Amino acid sequence: MQWLRINTLLLLIVSFYSQASTLSRDMTILTSIEFEGRPSGASEPHRSAFYIHRQFEKFAMDVEISSFQFKQGFFGSGTGHNVVATMRCTLKHCQSALVITAHYDHLGKNGYKHYPGANDNATGVAVMIDIARQLNGTKLNRDIIFVATDAEEKGLHGAKHFVSQLDHKPIFMNINLDMLDMQKRNELYALASSSIKPEKNSVISLFERYAVPLKMYFSSKRMARRLNEPQIDWLRASDHYPFHRAKIPFIYFGSGVDKNHHTTEDALTEINLEKLAQVSNSITGLVRSYADSSASETN
Repeated sequence: MQWLRINTLLLLIVSFYSQASTLSRDMTILTSIEFEGRPSGASEPHRSAFYIHRQFEKFAMDVEISSFQFKQGFFGSGTGHNVVATMRCTLKHCQSALVITAHYDHLGKNGYKHYPGANDNATGVAVMIDIARQLNGTKLNRDIIFVATDAEEKGLHGAKHFVSQLDHKPIFMNINLDMLDMQKRNELYALASSSIKPEKNSVISLFERYAVPLKMYFSSKRMARRLNEPQIDWLRASDHYPFHRAKIPFIYFGSGVDKNHHTTEDALTEINLEKLAQVSNSITGLVRSYADSSASETN
């Protein structure tokens, strides 16, 4: 049996480094100069949208680009392009869908200045793609809808558009991923709907299995005080807010305040990819607990 334990350990090590390599590839491409800081507002989808579309296609999901109009300034308008991919429920009777969001747009370029947007929010997009990779082939008790939103930086427009198109379709929960590099604090933060409060301890313990310290809050003001940033309204700060407005439960995962936020220093060199892989594994574990039919049967 000793050889079996050694081989299992080797497989886990190889799998981990393969995952880190995949995350590194996606992060490198999304933050590259060729991707121009992933600007939004153009009439045609940016190349970053097509890249995300191709990654989701690898997992045999239904993928589409959903375009929409939004106000830009006082009199102008822009066009956004969400990438929406659906991993289908495999059971005869399915539960309501789980929606995972991560905005892919960033600040673009300003003259010769390139804003890579590594933590904000290439990390969220890369982890979302990795979650789809890990769940590929899993028997699901509900649809999982992955939405790479556009025009978040301009006013959460991609999430607002997606929610507006639900047409009373029942949604179990939104899991929103925005800035997932744990940084020097070595902690991940979560803001969640009060309805999820009874699950707090089980969620935190699940993340501890993957060596991810998680601080979970149910009040935006309390989260702001604990992070010593009282001026930030974390409820309205990212794409979970339109879901909250629609009375859909949510969990928002993020790294809190980043000193490089919206600067040219928000670059790939600042990201700890090994820790990002741990974060991805922990969030995937949470999604499995909600959507894996075999996991729900054993709970």
